[in-house]
Amino acid sequence: MENSSNKPSIQTPMTARTVVSLGLSTALVAVLTMAFQLYIPATKGYFNLGDAGIFISAIFLGPAVGMFAGGVGSATSDIVTGYTVFAPGTLVVKGIEGFIAGFLFRKLRAGGSRKASLALAGSILAMGAVMSIAISAMGSELDILLGNPFVQFSIIGVVGWEMWTVLLILFGLVLVYIAIRKGASSAATIASAIAGLEMVAGYFIYENLLLALGILPGILPIAEVVPNLAQALIGAAVAVPTVDQIIRATRAK
Repeated sequence: MENSSNKPSIQTPMTARTVVSLGLSTALVAVLTMAFQLYIPATKGYFNLGDAGIFISAIFLGPAVGMFAGGVGSATSDIVTGYTVFAPGTLVVKGIEGFIAGFLFRKLRAGGSRKASLALAGSILAMGAVMSIAISAMGSELDILLGNPFVQFSIIGVVGWEMWTVLLILFGLVLVYIAIRKGASSAATIASAIAGLEMVAGYFIYENLLLALGILPGILPIAEVVPNLAQALIGAAVAVPTVDQIIRATRAK
């Protein structure tokens, strides 16, 4: 009788902890997404810092929490800030991003430094390939539409593709530095980078779908690839040191 009466008292705190984790992480993602937004006229979308919250939630609390917080928190932000047309895609794309980040972090951390090094090299090569293809496609496509994109076209009005390229290089170097200097953080770096690539590809596919369906006529999905890469890298560069400090503080206790 004592054992059966003790079961609810053991299970209830775990349930409450899960609910609190979901609520706080979802709120974190939503707040970071809404706190800083840069409108991108070419796609009618926006640049934001929500990926940092997704990576922190997924890496620290696991893939399930990362998926819920990433999808629901980001989609809620779309609805609240007037980007409702993106909410269905955001729910799926950002949810998958959160799951990948949390799942890969656990697998890479358990797999040892060799697997982590191989995954790091692969993610860097993949990100470089995506960036090169995006810039090349952007140049040819916009050249037809606007004449000289590198002079006339600005992704968000005052920030052109040159600045996004600088941001990509800068935060990419920061992530590589973190991964090399702090071995424990390499798994978080790799997981965030690969999850970020999924986000970039996911939005590119979704925006092309909106264009094909005539929901957002005239948009240029390729124009958001470089800003989204920068968004993913910035999010990872913020999330990895944050998670590292949280883990260190937890161990210290």
